[in-house]
Amino acid sequence: MSILVAGGGGFIGSHLVKKLVETGEKVVVFDSQPISHSLQNLGGQVVGVKGDATQLADILHAIQDHEVRDIYHLIALLADVCQQKPLLALKANVETTLNFLEAARLCNLGKVIFASSVAVYHPNERSPVGEDAPTNPPSVYGATKVSSEFFGLHYHRNFGIDFRALRFTTIYGRGKSGGSTGICSLMIEKSAMGESTRGDVRDAVTDWLYIKDAINSLILARKVGSPQERIFNIGGGSYRVGEVAEAVKRLIPSAQIELEAKRLFPWPPSYDWKRAERELGYKPQFNLESGVKDFIEEVRKS
Repeated sequence: MSILVAGGGGFIGSHLVKKLVETGEKVVVFDSQPISHSLQNLGGQVVGVKGDATQLADILHAIQDHEVRDIYHLIALLADVCQQKPLLALKANVETTLNFLEAARLCNLGKVIFASSVAVYHPNERSPVGEDAPTNPPSVYGATKVSSEFFGLHYHRNFGIDFRALRFTTIYGRGKSGGSTGICSLMIEKSAMGESTRGDVRDAVTDWLYIKDAINSLILARKVGSPQERIFNIGGGSYRVGEVAEAVKRLIPSAQIELEAKRLFPWPPSYDWKRAERELGYKPQFNLESGVKDFIEEVRKS
């Protein structure tokens, strides 16, 4: 039996695939693009399937051809693209979710684990924001995540689909460059390679989640038997962008980072993930300093 990782060629997906292989799992990477050489080099435990997640038939073929039992759904357009192209966002972010849920129903699969986001909350929500806070997003991206969660819960209640959603905070790590928070990953990676970085969000605060902690939460979400809840915040710790830069400079004194304070992030600065600690056994393994240190080491050893 195999685990299907939809969007397995992306930032989160590629890290997840490697971790699953390390634990001895057979993985089907379902993506619109051919899988990268780094994933191909993982050997016979990884199979790449080029497919369109907006086409249910493509998903059903992948499931039946490779004896899939569980699905990780990581496919989504970035927030900026969603804001400019809402119709495309609906198709790419919501229709794909429905297709994976319907495929799980038709094929009687195990778990469907969905990568959601704290973008589902309103920016003025009181921090730290817990899962019981209202979902009232101002962004198209956040709205697509709310819709996907709704359909996941609908399929769970009405068809018995074992749906679990993880609301990630701001993820940083090797391979992350796009989006409004890409500055932190860029300044760490570029500093490790001796390159300079500029940004305009020095005083912006958000909850920074290191990619290895995000992957660990995904692994835990599949392992847990029957959680009482179905939706979980996953975070790492809240810091200013300037504090991240300071951590980089402590580890790389020669780092050339220039930050201005021209704008802030339009979302709450901190979140409560006690539910994930209680039900999934999740606890961040990396604080800011250790996350930045590990990130630098990952860049330099490659």
